Amino acid sequence: MQTALKSALAEVKNFDLFKDLDALTIEQLCENSQIKVHSHKQIVFNYGTPALHFGVVLSGAYKLTRISAVGEESVIHFSCPGDVVAALIMTQKNITYPVTVKAMGPSRMLVIPQETYLNRWIKNPMLIMKMQGLLSTRMARLQNHKVMQRAPMSSKIASMLMQLVAQDNNSEQLEVPLPLTRKEIADSLGVTVESVIRVMSDWVKQGYIATSDQHIKILKPEHLIEQIDRSE
Repeated sequence: MQTALKSALAEVKNFDLFKDLDALTIEQLCENSQIKVHSHKQIVFNYGTPALHFGVVLSGAYKLTRISAVGEESVIHFSCPGDVVAALIMTQKNITYPVTVKAMGPSRMLVIPQETYLNRWIKNPMLIMKMQGLLSTRMARLQNHKVMQRAPMSSKIASMLMQLVAQDNNSEQLEVPLPLTRKEIADSLGVTVESVIRVMSDWVKQGYIATSDQHIKILKPEHLIEQIDRSE
């Protein structure tokens, strides 16, 4: 086995999806896989093309998008390390990718063939149960997005950021674990980029959040939670 792939399997072991699995099982689940390194905005899987592979995000981040009826890009989901992309459609015959998967900044993905999913993944009940948990989380986020459609702009943005945050080294601060532009936030929420800029600029001035190189740190999460509560 290649040194790079061995290193990737060691990374995979730390992800929640694989934590309870032994080294041999993980190696079998990643059979015939390849490590792919992607540059910013590089397309990994393209909407409408044959779905012959799926992936496990190793580092960086990816966004799942579709083009709307009016030709605008709509963000469906953001995938961070440990997330699985396109796995749930692997059991279907002659299926095509329902979304486009695009890298957000330099990112790495373990790309696994459909055959490995059919031979290995679906035969592991524990793994399938955990994947269903991931799906439930995504569905909950989509449902929350629908609920928030009529909420004030600040509530929509606050809700999205609080869903994406990851605990930082400082327990009093939260940081969004992926490089996120104002436009990507707008595309995800279905709002104008100008409105997102206006709200977030105001939050920066008031010291509620800090932004640097497309990364967002939430300095006062209680303020964002207050914004979400206003929508209820």
